[in-house]
Parts: sequence; C-alpha cells; structure tokens
Amino acid sequence: MRQAGSNGRHRSGGAPGGWVWLSRLVLPGMLVPFLFLLAQVPASLFAASDTALSQTPSFWQQVSAHLLTTYVHDTVILVFFSALTCATLGIALAWCTCLYRFPGRRLFEVALFLPLAVPPYIAAYTYDGIFSYTGVCQTLLRNVFHLSPTQANIALPSIPFAIFIFTITLFPYVYLFVRTFLHRQSATLIENAVLLGGGRHVRTFFRVILPLLIPSTLAGVTLASLEVMNDYGVTSYLGLHTFTTAIFTTWFGTGDTVTAIRLSLLLVASVLVFLLLIRGLQNREKYRIVSSKEREYRPQPARGMLKWTAFSLCFLVSLLSFFIPTLQMLAWASTRVDITLFAGLLPCIGNTLYVGGMATLIIVFFAVVSANVHRLFARRYDALCASAAGMGYAVPSAILSMGVVTTFASLDSVLAGWFPSHALPLLGMTVAMLCYAYCIRFYCVGYQVLDTGFSKIGPIYTEVSRTLGYGVTQTFLRVDAPLIRHAIASAGGLVFADIIKELPMALTLRPFNFETLGTRVFEYANNEAIPETAFPSLCIIAVCVVVILSSQWYAERAGYALS
Repeated sequence: MRQAGSNGRHRSGGAPGGWVWLSRLVLPGMLVPFLFLLAQVPASLFAASDTALSQTPSFWQQVSAHLLTTYVHDTVILVFFSALTCATLGIALAWCTCLYRFPGRRLFEVALFLPLAVPPYIAAYTYDGIFSYTGVCQTLLRNVFHLSPTQANIALPSIPFAIFIFTITLFPYVYLFVRTFLHRQSATLIENAVLLGGGRHVRTFFRVILPLLIPSTLAGVTLASLEVMNDYGVTSYLGLHTFTTAIFTTWFGTGDTVTAIRLSLLLVASVLVFLLLIRGLQNREKYRIVSSKEREYRPQPARGMLKWTAFSLCFLVSLLSFFIPTLQMLAWASTRVDITLFAGLLPCIGNTLYVGGMATLIIVFFAVVSANVHRLFARRYDALCASAAGMGYAVPSAILSMGVVTTFASLDSVLAGWFPSHALPLLGMTVAMLCYAYCIRFYCVGYQVLDTGFSKIGPIYTEVSRTLGYGVTQTFLRVDAPLIRHAIASAGGLVFADIIKELPMALTLRPFNFETLGTRVFEYANNEAIPETAFPSLCIIAVCVVVILSSQWYAERAGYALS
C-alpha cells in the first residue's frame, strides 16, 4: 500500500531497483566535474607567484591589481541593467497581451515567443552589421538622405549595445512566467479591484497585480541574469571584460590555469550571492491565492490610446527582437548563395544534429526516470537529486567546462596506466566530453518540464495499474508514457534548442576539427565576415523556431505552460 507523504508525493516500501538506481546516477554524475575542479582549489589558492603551477607567474597579481575591478564593474552593470529592462519589458508585454484585445494580439502572442530562437551572439553580429559602414542604416543615410555620418556618431557604446541585445533576446523568460500567472489568476483580483474603485488600468496594475507578480518576475529575471553571466559570444565580440571572458582569456590565451580557477571561484561566489539574494526577495513576502473561485481572465477590448499603445509596443518589440535580425540574415544569405559554402556547412549541420541529438536523448531518458521515481517513492535521496537538478544550469559554462576538462584529463591519466599501448587522449577532447557537459548543463530544462507533466497526470492511473499487478516499467510504458507524451516532446525540443544555441562549451570542449553551427558562426564573426554568418545562423534560428512553436503547442494541448 502506498501512503501519501506530507509533500504530496507517494511512498512505496518496495521500490524496484532498476528505476531507483538509474535515478541515483544523476547526482554523482552532475557532481563529479565540480569535485575534480574543487580538488584543484587548494593548489590555486596557495600557489606562490613563482611556482611552476602558473606559466605566467605575475599574471594573477596583474589581474588583482588592475583588471579585477573592471571585471566586477562590467559584469554587475550588464546583469543589473539587463535584468531591469527584461523585467520591465516582460511585465508590460504580458500585461498587454493577457488583459486586452487589440489588433494583432493573437499574432503577437506567438511572435513574442520567437526571440527565444535567436541566440544573443547572433543578434549582436546582425545588429553590428546593420550599423556598419556598408550596413542598411548608413547606406540609407548616404543614398537617400545624403548624409555622411561617422561610425562614432551612429554606433552605440559597447555596454549599452550589449544591454540592448540581452534585453531583446532574453525578455521572453520574464514574459512567459508573468503571462502564465496572469492567465491563471487575474480574473477575481481585477474584478474585485474594479469594484473597490481601483479602475481597470494603472491603479489596479501598481496596487494589486504588480506585488503579486514578484515571484514570477524574479523567476524569469533569474534565468535571464544567469544567461548574461554565462554569455561569451556577445561580450567577447564587443570587447567587454566580464568574468566569463576573463576566464576564457586566462585559460586559453595565457594558459594560466591558476588564475582561471581563482576567477572561477569568484564567479561562483557571485552567482551564489545572486541566487541567495533572489531567494531572499522571493521569501520576503509570500503571496497565495486562496479563493476557490479563481478563473481565467477574459481580455477586454482596448480602446483609444491604450489600444494603439499596446499594438505599437508589441509590434516594435517583435520587430526589433526577431524580424529585423531574421530579415537581415535572409538578405545576406540571398546575396551569398554558393554551393561551396553550403557544402562546407553540411559537416557542421551533421555535427550539430549528432551531438545535440545524443545529449538530448540522454537527458530526456534520465529526466523521465528521475521525475517518475521522485513522484512515486519520494525518498530523501531522490528529493536531493530533484533539488540538485538546477545546479548545472546555475553554474556558468566557463566553470563547467573547466570541471569537465579536469575530470576527463584525470580519467585519461588513469586509463593510460591500464592501456599503455593506446595513444592519449582516450576520452578527453572527444564528442563524449562535449555531450557530458551538455547533459550536466541542460538536465534541469528536461527535468522541470517532465516533472510538471507527471504532476499533471497525478498518481491515480499509476496506482490502478500497480494494483492490477503491472510493474513500474510496464505501467510507465502502457499508462504513463501515453499520458505525458506531450511533456516528453516538449522537454526534448527545449533541450535540443538550448544545446544548439549554446556557444562557450562548444568552443572549449569540441574535438579537433569538429565544427558546429554555433562555432562556425563565431569563427566567421571573429574574421569580420559578418554576412557569411547568415546561413548558419538561419539554420539555428529555423530549428529553434520549429522547436519552440511545437513545444508551446504541445504544452497548451497538455494543459501546462511552456515556462
């Protein structure tokens, strides 16, 4: 007999070994790279400036004396203002599309998801090309308006430009969470506020709705801020000195692993402080709707100035965040249609599909196992595994890459003693290393979607099947899998989209002569061949658009939000 625990999960006295032991592989698998990296910490902390541990003995002294302040300044400025603008834009767009009917609202509801398909580094390359001397803006000013602006007059400074790029590509994180809240819980609140004389617009928003949006807004802001901390493509291209660019520069540029580890420790400490701050803000005041009469709010017709303000805001954001970059890349691609270029990209497409598909299958498999075990048996270790699911996503890719490289280097040294006749490396700098890093980083995405899917179907059908004598595996294949097929498809799609957009780990962990679409785009941009980035960028965006729209369709059919 199963008894429901205090947390709503169901306990079982006789858990089948296969499912439980597979789920218990997740936590050690995620911790191993960080444990190997932590093993290097004492040497990096206590290494003297003249030891052999550092190939550039005085570099840490130079960093701490002259560059560390710049790293802190650029990172804090980017994270703070990007989070602020993403929160403002996401809340405003969710408020408009959820509460009002205006021309094009249905189209904008779909279009505002699409910026998730544009990686920030691709948007940065595209807008830089648009504002370049041969770009659309300066060409239009010269040929139509007969003006000759200098690059200094038309180009944005690096930090504001980076904040603009992060805002237009990352605001959907906030938009999705806030939109989900407003769809589910806004009707009674707004109606009561109107009855009490609050009006339906500004006063209701600031006095009733905005305080209730704090938890969902902070959840979206957290994801957006972690993406900013993790970014390497935008910051390195614009020459910004953040912690991530500093780690890669010291690691690969100077070969100084001691300084790279010290910078990684500082970045980890910063991420932990940030997450604790967010958790403190979320727990400061708890908001909960206790009425049993909650229902979805039906959007009301917007009239007058409000109608055109909502339309203009949604149109402008959709244009800047997705349609302008995509149309510009289509224009570049149409002028560079070359069979040789396409043939050169075929291996990149194949490599991207291969490593992304393999990592996605592994993530979805273990996420299904862990979510099902956590739902059915609710043991302490399983709950710990579930709590640690987001660890990989919270740690920046630069630190995760160092941990994975350290782990595989140690494994190669062990295997060298077992197989002395084989050339090294046996595991390091292989596809397995890159796939392993992807599994750690994006496991959280698959697990959260599947855990939500399992929570929607509940334990009733599973318990009936077990009562009829079916085992856990048979029950899953015959009962659970058909019920959560939409969640499995959504989890796989979202994980795959995140993998093909990811850049830092692909640059650092890929095997020699192993190019993906993301690394090819980065290579073209570094060589100042911005128009050549169009075709591989369009391939990434096309796959992500299909995945995001399909996942959202599956999510709506299954009755849970994409966020």
